[in-house]
Amino acid sequence: MQISLQRVGMLFDAGSFVEHDPRADAHFLCGEGLINSVKSFLVMNRGQDCMFNGTGQWRTAEQIISTVNQARDQRAPLIYIQDHPGEVGSFDTTKVISSDMSRLLLSPAGMGRVSASLAELAEANLLISAILGPTSGPLALPIMLADLVLMTEKGALCMGRPDMVKAMLAEQADLHSLGGTDVHCRGSGSVQLAFKDERHLFECVRDFLRCLVKGTPSTTLEYEEPDAVDFENLIPSNHRTPYDMHHLLLSFVDKGSFTETNAEYAREALTGYARIKGHFAAIVANNPRFNSGAIHRKSAAKMAKMINIAAKTSMPIIFLADVPGFMIGREAESSGIFLAAAELFRAHVRCHVPKLLLVVRKAYTGGVYAMSGPGFDPIAVLAYPHAHIGVFSPDTMGKLMSGAEGAIKDTMRKLSDEIQNPNLLKADGLITDVIGVEETRQEVVRYLFPT
Repeated sequence: MQISLQRVGMLFDAGSFVEHDPRADAHFLCGEGLINSVKSFLVMNRGQDCMFNGTGQWRTAEQIISTVNQARDQRAPLIYIQDHPGEVGSFDTTKVISSDMSRLLLSPAGMGRVSASLAELAEANLLISAILGPTSGPLALPIMLADLVLMTEKGALCMGRPDMVKAMLAEQADLHSLGGTDVHCRGSGSVQLAFKDERHLFECVRDFLRCLVKGTPSTTLEYEEPDAVDFENLIPSNHRTPYDMHHLLLSFVDKGSFTETNAEYAREALTGYARIKGHFAAIVANNPRFNSGAIHRKSAAKMAKMINIAAKTSMPIIFLADVPGFMIGREAESSGIFLAAAELFRAHVRCHVPKLLLVVRKAYTGGVYAMSGPGFDPIAVLAYPHAHIGVFSPDTMGKLMSGAEGAIKDTMRKLSDEIQNPNLLKADGLITDVIGVEETRQEVVRYLFPT
């Protein structure tokens, strides 16, 4: 069986896929079918099943654009898959030169329209891309438009091929040093999930699309309770002590259900999706184990990415805050922290799903808003009993009070008490409730998935 057909079999429900334009010499296989009962569209490079033929490129553009437009009009998800065409190991730019290349580049119905049509689709539709082998050039550009970019260890994505880099920059590089999983998972953050092989990648896509299947009230959802934990010692009482937010998260989501995105990138932010009593939810959290959980430019972008995915899939979002705020200082300012914060806030207001903020240990200044605090329409703001919430930390308030006198000092003392006591904030109607760590699972379910 052809490799491309084997891939279709791994991805789509049995017997459901219909190819739109079945031609043996086509460079791409385009069509539609069901993935875990979700109507989905596919645009997939045939890889080794098809040697590159320059004369077929014109039809390729038309074929892709037609399928993308059908997916867009039906508001269905689209999977865009790239692999290296032809023999394995050959990645020579001269082999992709064709006589109609100028027409492909400059025609309104050429490769530019492929990118434009995918960009239009990605404005509202869920777009998932997968890199199964080395790829570059115009057909690779749309990969980064996707909400989720997946790659196997054999994959590589580069703007310019190694021979082009050598010719234009006099630099020696191989495919994987230019654009392998290490580069794009840890360095650029462009790839959200990496896999050992295609089978595990396709299993992830199938599992993720289950979040689009909305159950009825009578549906019995299957799940496994999380392992028992020592809640009293789960979170350090000292607000300066680092800890790993994964431990708290795994204490209340369904066992084995959490999939982390961009796990090796901007690690002060933790993002992904999980199930809670069988219900899907997006996760956006600070992780004090890295950089004190402060929000940097890269982590702000990482958080915005997950919020955008939640918006397209209608997944509610759980925000777990343990954040001193946005990063400050010369390096942060020159990195574009204000622009990153602006994009994060735009993602919040474009995302009309239920959002729950839980302040774990602290949330100060703009960090409150970055985690969808009051003003960004959370359905609830919860806090653990020892959480600190306010404009300044208690330490900062103490330093400010040392130089204050009279009524101003009394006001600052009252404000400091409020920062350190979430029950005072609850009494004033400024947060919704104060809960115990051991109550997290039941309270999240009560607010996000009411029966």
